[in-house]
Amino acid sequence: MKKMEEMMELLTDEIEGFHKTINKLERLSENFNDLKIKADTSSIEYQIKGILKGQRKAMTLYKEKTTEIKQGLKSARITPNWLATLFCITVSIYILSTSYIAYHFIHFEDRNKAAYIEGRREGNESARIYFEDHPVIYEDFKKWTSKKDSVPNQK
Repeated sequence: MKKMEEMMELLTDEIEGFHKTINKLERLSENFNDLKIKADTSSIEYQIKGILKGQRKAMTLYKEKTTEIKQGLKSARITPNWLATLFCITVSIYILSTSYIAYHFIHFEDRNKAAYIEGRREGNESARIYFEDHPVIYEDFKKWTSKKDSVPNQK
């Protein structure tokens, strides 16, 4: 019996606690029923409009800068004009000097032959004129050359 009394007491305490909790819930429920919440989105709309306005400004600025960069890239060159001109002049001078040196060495042998022939002709001409002016020396020269031709080759 004692146990039963304890259980009854315990149950009574629990029921009282349950009633207290229900009473609190009822009071809170009444407070919520009296509470009126209005859905006011004007401040959110204002902030969104401000953000959208800022984004539009940023997009127009980005588009302008992008077109400027595109125009700059279209007109950009890797090398400046003066450097390209200097390069062309240098290459032209190199080609001309190489061509001149090649021409000079190709015709070097021909010029040597022509100079030899010209020198030989001038030498013969000056010897002929000298011998015509000095017939005695010419006779001595003839004798000398005939002796030279008669000497056998002693190799």
